Amino acid sequence: MRALHTLALLASSAWLLVSGQTDDVCRIQDRTYSPEAMPAGSHQPYDKLSPAVGGLSTKFYITVVNLTPHRLRLANTHSYQMDAFDFGDVPPGRARQNAVKYRGGLSRDDAGEAYYLVDGADQRFAVRVKSYSGPRPRRVVLDLSGMGLGQREYVFPGGDTAVSLVVAGSRRLGFRASLRHGPGNWMRGLYDVIGDRPVRHLVMPGAHDAGMSKITNKITSIGSRSNTQNQGVSIYDQLRAGARWLDLRVGSMAGLAVGNTGESLDEVIGEINRFTSESPGEIIFLPIRYLVGRYAFPDGGPILWGAAMVGEFFARLRGINNRCLDLDTSTGFQNHRASYLMDQNAGKGCVIPLLSGRLGAGVPRESPGDGIYDIGRMGIDDRWSDQMRADVMAPDQIGTWRSAVRGGAADHGNLVVAQWLVTPDAVAATAYSLQSFAIQPTNPSLYWAGVNGMDPEHWPNVVLVDYLGVQQRDQWAWDSLSAEMYTLAVGMNLYMASENCDVNRRRGPLRSAPKVSRGVPWNGIIFANGTTVDRPPPGIHPGRAAILRSGTVLGNGTVLAASVPNPWL
Repeated sequence: MRALHTLALLASSAWLLVSGQTDDVCRIQDRTYSPEAMPAGSHQPYDKLSPAVGGLSTKFYITVVNLTPHRLRLANTHSYQMDAFDFGDVPPGRARQNAVKYRGGLSRDDAGEAYYLVDGADQRFAVRVKSYSGPRPRRVVLDLSGMGLGQREYVFPGGDTAVSLVVAGSRRLGFRASLRHGPGNWMRGLYDVIGDRPVRHLVMPGAHDAGMSKITNKITSIGSRSNTQNQGVSIYDQLRAGARWLDLRVGSMAGLAVGNTGESLDEVIGEINRFTSESPGEIIFLPIRYLVGRYAFPDGGPILWGAAMVGEFFARLRGINNRCLDLDTSTGFQNHRASYLMDQNAGKGCVIPLLSGRLGAGVPRESPGDGIYDIGRMGIDDRWSDQMRADVMAPDQIGTWRSAVRGGAADHGNLVVAQWLVTPDAVAATAYSLQSFAIQPTNPSLYWAGVNGMDPEHWPNVVLVDYLGVQQRDQWAWDSLSAEMYTLAVGMNLYMASENCDVNRRRGPLRSAPKVSRGVPWNGIIFANGTTVDRPPPGIHPGRAAILRSGTVLGNGTVLAASVPNPWL
């Protein structure tokens, strides 16, 4: 029998595995991933970024991502004063962008509900849309109280864009949904699943330009919050939100520059140390680019660092706790097993700076004895699409990771970084903001286009995004963040990669998990303004329609001629 251990993954309390699995072998015939085609989705059109244009939109989407071995089966729908309320089944491993279109102008009577059953798990959830008076009137409620996962109210981030729900886990292991974040050390919680895998077989969220979570104006610049800030929360909160690849740009400053400054290096180091002290056992990669002085004038050329500047920089990096000294460099870091890195520093894990800069000849590029490494120690495929529109960027990124087979004789040998972000020009970024580009057309498209471009043999290792965790513009408080990326990473490692028998030699953890003893489930409510009620009174379900009004359209096309009590409550 396997030793008892805890898996602090799918709930705030630990999950205790209390029995063993005698036939612990992955078999292709046990695969549950479905190749079933999903209806074509829609990227937010460029013109809807304008608040004036987007504010007039009556079309929205609710994306449901299924990273479980169970079919999410649509049981029933009803809608009132909607021109479209198009929901459907979501097979295992797939995502469906469900369309909602309001009938003309805003009415407080607009409403609709979709009811889902989790096949083979005797659990259910509901998706509701409802209109209210006042600002931000159109709301979505994801009600997973029927799965013990609570409820959350969202506002659509813009016209013609989506609210997303990611569901991971299984009946045997328990479920997790993207309504809120789980434990900070999610990798440690997956140790028994991912420990034997090389780093190139992991999936991790990444934060693009991670240090630009605020604008500090340390240089004279034309860069502003609108066109330069890439993240809404600090390095500490990015890590709590699941990021394990922090894209950092470090440089010394002199004179006029294009761009702006964000967090200082000392702030970044302090926040990393705070996180690792609270959540030990993780692998955190710090690819650090530039390592050069900024232009003295726009045409003045770079200011190359000499040995003294590099020495000062290394001294600062030595302030990072849980650096991994003298790692084995005889193989690329992407080929190290996750357990090798997670077990470093007496099980406290690894923080690995990877340096990439324009250093002059004879200037040190790494210091392995200090746990500081040249980025060449890791085989990385890092494609930047350099496109302003998500509908152009998305197929380019998907094509990149689909060219990299996972497992078997053709196994791709490098780490694949998906840069799931767009690059608006200065005029568009200033007019609409990088934040709006991220949370309206770009990040929501990951959860239908991106997920449906993945399967057990094809997926990226790092998904690099702007404004990680941010669902509503300027709503950056921790309780206002949403956990789609966190849950996607957990689900991809537990489910998608584990369905590949060349990656996961053992029986899939979602199918082989022994009997699980769990603590009391969280069944609270998170409202659109971030207010959280941990223990709501029984029967509180925002947006629920107790009475189906005359004119309500049922999922089978029936139109009610008279008002009736809702039979699906």
